[in-house]
Amino acid sequence: MPRLLLPLLFLTFVLFRFFHPPVFAAVTPTGIPTCDLCGWCNRTINPKPPDWTSCRQCLYDSSGNELKGNYYTVLGCFSTKPEKFVQSILTIVFGAAGGIAFMAVLWGSATVLTSSGNPEKIQAGKDMITSSILGILIIVFSVFLLRVIGFDILKIPGFG
Repeated sequence: MPRLLLPLLFLTFVLFRFFHPPVFAAVTPTGIPTCDLCGWCNRTINPKPPDWTSCRQCLYDSSGNELKGNYYTVLGCFSTKPEKFVQSILTIVFGAAGGIAFMAVLWGSATVLTSSGNPEKIQAGKDMITSSILGILIIVFSVFLLRVIGFDILKIPGFG
């Protein structure tokens, strides 16, 4: 098997290379590429990408100049400035935790509804609902505490 692996990889590379040549952004005679940082190329015939406006707000200021240190990803706009990076990460983490807690409330509700009168399943569903609501309250209060301690008391930028 190892003897076949190297020729197979080489053949795959050769076929992929010749049938799928790399695509580069076209460059005007002045040396400026025709694509912007958000991936909109050849504006006369191609439509805007669906997330182009939010990407543009992330990567460019109001006058059209590039903002250094900002990156647009699938999860949104990230900055290399520590305070903005921490704020973005905390937003994602607390949003995901809140979403998971809400889904757990729905799961507990479904458990209670489909228990068919079984007292153990009813109690398990009630416990899950109670734990999930408690989790949501902990998330809300932790955001509040981070804001009070981080911004009001310690004056850490990005927690405001």
